[in-house]
Amino acid sequence: MNCGGGDSLQSTMTGSEQSTRRQVLRTTAALGVAGVGLSVTGATAANPGKGDERGAGKEFGRVYANDVLWRTNVVNVLDERPDPEDKIYFLHDGSRPIVANEKVSADQRSPFVSESAPGDRDWNGGQWTHFSAEVTDIAAFNDDAPLATDSDILDKDYISVTLGRPGFGPPDFFVCPLNGRA
Repeated sequence: MNCGGGDSLQSTMTGSEQSTRRQVLRTTAALGVAGVGLSVTGATAANPGKGDERGAGKEFGRVYANDVLWRTNVVNVLDERPDPEDKIYFLHDGSRPIVANEKVSADQRSPFVSESAPGDRDWNGGQWTHFSAEVTDIAAFNDDAPLATDSDILDKDYISVTLGRPGFGPPDFFVCPLNGRA
């Protein structure tokens, strides 16, 4: 299809004019890509990975659901418990996320475990209600790591589960979709 005689313009250009045009197009494309890269780098430098407590769409981390590690980001913090909800368990040792404890197995790559995931009948899009899951026996935890399902959390007598977050954890209620496998 010829829209406006592009073929005739191309045929009248000399070899050096075509090279120059290609160079301009390549340079413009490279500058555009560099600009996008700088804006992404700037955003990452301003917020290096955990997001703020009010969300703002920043990367939040990783969540286990049904034995799969998922990527996620906080979209919005909620003032009250969502209905319907998805339950998320925050594994910790009483003072920090379990993955920050130097004695914990490297097999546990996230302190977050969800009751459901995309594709499950009970998945509600990541409208989370937060549950504190305190690990009281690190050695037993390491024997079982990684804990990657809600039954892994609820079936362990060395994990105490309560509604809400510990004082250092993420917000009690938030929207945080699972964005694909990590």
